Amino acid sequence: MKTKKYNDENSYILSMSDIMAGLIFVFIILLAVFLISLMSANEDSLKKELQYQAQLKKLKQQEVQLNRRALELEVKNSELEKLKDDLEATNNKLAKERNAARGYLSEIIQGVEERKQLLKTIKYALQKNGLTVDMDFEHGVMRLGEDAILFPTGEAALETGYLKRLNTVSSILAQILPCYSAQQPSELQCLPDTKGMLNSVFIEGHTDNVPIRGALLNQFASNRVLSTARANYTFNKLVDDTKLLKEMVNPQFQPIFSVSGYGDDRPVKGHEYPEPTSDPKNRRIDFRFIMSPPSTTEVEEALEGNFEFSNVSSVEL
Repeated sequence: MKTKKYNDENSYILSMSDIMAGLIFVFIILLAVFLISLMSANEDSLKKELQYQAQLKKLKQQEVQLNRRALELEVKNSELEKLKDDLEATNNKLAKERNAARGYLSEIIQGVEERKQLLKTIKYALQKNGLTVDMDFEHGVMRLGEDAILFPTGEAALETGYLKRLNTVSSILAQILPCYSAQQPSELQCLPDTKGMLNSVFIEGHTDNVPIRGALLNQFASNRVLSTARANYTFNKLVDDTKLLKEMVNPQFQPIFSVSGYGDDRPVKGHEYPEPTSDPKNRRIDFRFIMSPPSTTEVEEALEGNFEFSNVSSVEL
């Protein structure tokens, strides 16, 4: 009986040992599984941490780029604001220039109309005295052609009858033109509005296209010299002998009358010839009227020096 009891106890102890060993084995297996899971989790966590750090680094780079871009946009916006202010100032300046130019142009147009009216007045006065002249109102030219005065071929002086006509022209011009001088004579009843409106009157001599030949070459080297002599002759008879015309000055206080000679370079339209032709139409004197330009002081101030008016002394109105 004692042996059986002993065996039962040993069996019990052995069974408990097996159970404990089994439990320990299971525990070890579970621990191993846990450790493996933990290591796998740690590895996943490390990967995610690395991914997070990479993403964070990328985001920081993007933040730096965005900040730099924001700074660039701020600078650009500042530049655009400055450009906007500059454009606004330029527009205001251009508007002022445009208004000044319109005023300047308006005065020029008014000058053209004044010149046209002046030429009409002269033409009417000459017709009343039996003289016929051609007027180019567009270019401001009064032409003393063969119906008014006529120079003999190759000569720079007028015969008595034509000289009387030139004196008539001088007398009529002396009654009208001095009122357009910068210094209006007291003996004439002048309108204040016409004061200083006339800048220049060019007395232009012309010839036909017959060349200077023979003995005339001793007196006139060319048709241009002959035409200049005719212009000087007309000036002397018209201006030098007439006090009111001689004293006329423009707003720059320069003499209004001057002379020029064109020879046969400017024939009358329709009287151009390929061969030398003695045409009295081309042996003529033209008076070219140049009106004074508008006062540029206010215009220059308005334009703030953008336009060069300093060299403008006259315009062919």
